[in-house]
Amino acid sequence: MNSSRWLQVAALTTASFLTLGALSPTQAGTFDSTEVNGDNFVAVAAPFGNNRYQLLIIEQLSNQRPCWQESGSNPVVVDPLLLNFDFTGICGRSTDSNGYSLRMNGEDFGLDYLIRIEERNGELVLVGTNRMNRYSPDIEIGRTRGISQGSFQKFFLDPNWRFTRRNYQGKALGHIYLTTDTAAPVTPGVSSSPQPLPPLATPPVSEPPTAAQEPSASEPVRELIFTKPEAEPDAPSVTVPTLEVPTNNPQTLPPPPTDRTVPVFGN
Repeated sequence: MNSSRWLQVAALTTASFLTLGALSPTQAGTFDSTEVNGDNFVAVAAPFGNNRYQLLIIEQLSNQRPCWQESGSNPVVVDPLLLNFDFTGICGRSTDSNGYSLRMNGEDFGLDYLIRIEERNGELVLVGTNRMNRYSPDIEIGRTRGISQGSFQKFFLDPNWRFTRRNYQGKALGHIYLTTDTAAPVTPGVSSSPQPLPPLATPPVSEPPTAAQEPSASEPVRELIFTKPEAEPDAPSVTVPTLEVPTNNPQTLPPPPTDRTVPVFGN
């Protein structure tokens, strides 16, 4: 692809941002869809950068001039003819989430799913990825049935998928849906059950004493006996009478007698 072709693809992307408004949460619940002739649409893997691709949906609005041309098989290579002339009123193109989104089981999922292109098993696969929950599985929408590096390649929509047009209060809009009547997959939530607490630390169990530590049965157990110190031999036994002594004049005890007379009893 020459540089002018790259500039034309970039111009398509820029134009889509300028002509289509962003989807608001309030509007998402009020949009309806209208069936269309699928032969007037083609979903294309448009190359950009280094082996990277983005989704481009081309619509044939009138029979004045063809908007694209197909050739080959596995994959089918698409020549976007609308890049070679002023396609106003002749061709429609959608290059980002402002121009296309997913619709499943009658519900608009433009705010919930991002449409991406992945290379899997030798082909490009068009998938929808949940923006809010990384645990939700990807939704496969279509595939190219082969790869031709650097070329525009046609997506073949999987069974039960088709093109429809968004409308609002009965008015048809330019926004294109990739539509299925199948409900969106159930999104597994993050478990809210509390995590089990780690087990409490078990106190170390003291090991029983070994044979070297246990006292021998033949060895007597030593006992420590404490005895009261003996009274001094010279300390006399003195009986002190109870006297009321004024607190301000303490009583001085008389000195003990020095001689002791021991009475002798006859037989």
